[in-house]
Amino acid sequence: MEFFEKQFNDVYAYMARKKAGGTLSVCDEPPVEEWPSEKNRNIVLAGDMAVELGNPSQESAALLLWTEEPGRVHPGRISLVGPELRECEGESRPFGKVVLAEVRGFDENNSYDRYREMEGVRYDLDLKGYMLRAASQYQREWSRVSREALRDGFSLRFLGASLISRLTALDYVDAAEILFVTSGREDVLELKKIAAESALVINAMNKIVEEFSHDCATCDYASVCSDVEALRRLRKVHTGSSSSETE
Repeated sequence: MEFFEKQFNDVYAYMARKKAGGTLSVCDEPPVEEWPSEKNRNIVLAGDMAVELGNPSQESAALLLWTEEPGRVHPGRISLVGPELRECEGESRPFGKVVLAEVRGFDENNSYDRYREMEGVRYDLDLKGYMLRAASQYQREWSRVSREALRDGFSLRFLGASLISRLTALDYVDAAEILFVTSGREDVLELKKIAAESALVINAMNKIVEEFSHDCATCDYASVCSDVEALRRLRKVHTGSSSSETE
């Protein structure tokens, strides 16, 4: 079931533009060692902070996309548009993060639950000197890195490798790659457009799975379902109605 074919194309086109402009760097090999954990002690107070990413006063975009097409995702690849954390010390910067996962075994009955499980991985990270703060808006991410962690070599490469390791530990995720953006407001705003489109698909999934009413005539996501075949199939299973009603 392909929910995000357009968004995948848009993300890879975005990366190609940044590469052509010389602002994208790529790491295909994970760090040799994992970053140490510090369970329940990874709170980073303002006085201990070296770098802040995605503060509500700055632009932020975080999205998760998945595909069942083999070979579409580059296993373990971590891409970065903008400076690494060591070059951002003392700053609060806009932040973008895109997680791309290659999955299998998704169907009309489990897709939404598996999405929620994958999305929850970021909240389970336990990395010494890294704190993910709660954000009031959907598809944003706000985090802090401590001075000690930065001094010890913490980087987005370690963060990306940890996320990929956690995701691929799920038995239905075969590969994952991550794009980080720290370059500035305009580059993050480009991602926010893609994130907004993916949010419509996720919200439509949620409505189909969680709500009892499925009246296409009054649904805010009717046009999205018309464009995404996987949503029509999902609706058919949960309502017993013909997918042609949304077309």
